[in-house]
Amino acid sequence: MSHDNNGVDLASITAFADAAKADPAAAQVKFVARSEWKGGARCDAHIAEFYANGQPASRPGRSFTLSMDEPPPMGGHDAHPNPGEMLAAAICGCLTAGIAANAALFGTELESIEVEAEVDWNLLGVLGIDRSVPCGASGVHYTVRLKGKGSAEQLRRSKETLDRKSAILNTLLAPIPVTSSTVILD
Repeated sequence: MSHDNNGVDLASITAFADAAKADPAAAQVKFVARSEWKGGARCDAHIAEFYANGQPASRPGRSFTLSMDEPPPMGGHDAHPNPGEMLAAAICGCLTAGIAANAALFGTELESIEVEAEVDWNLLGVLGIDRSVPCGASGVHYTVRLKGKGSAEQLRRSKETLDRKSAILNTLLAPIPVTSSTVILD
């Protein structure tokens, strides 16, 4: 792993980008999670496979489990982070990875990246107290702290590029189609 690339595998990014340029369908990816209720407000989300161009693209044996719960005011036991905190963590993860990749692409060596994300909620809608209050988040704020060997402008450029290109932030900003289905088991 080359230190001047901030530990980012630029060769894999370049290979994927080249494949997507040659065949735009290759850029169509799907990430999958499945949850299993563990009682109360707790669940385990299992993540194993993802797909590119409709084909399995994950490495064999890939498996992760994320446990979630709710704090007592939301009916849980606070044994694990709640889904809103997982959303804040997803913002942090996307920004961190993207800033590291951008800095590597721009030739800027990083020493540290710290991201703090805050997701605001007004739970009056969720609790059914005020149906005029939306059930979703009411705002997001994040702070990025960067340290590196480049100039302040080079470091700022790595972050500001992600302000426009973060997949997670853009998912929150843009309305996207959502579908659902229900299967009643015997």
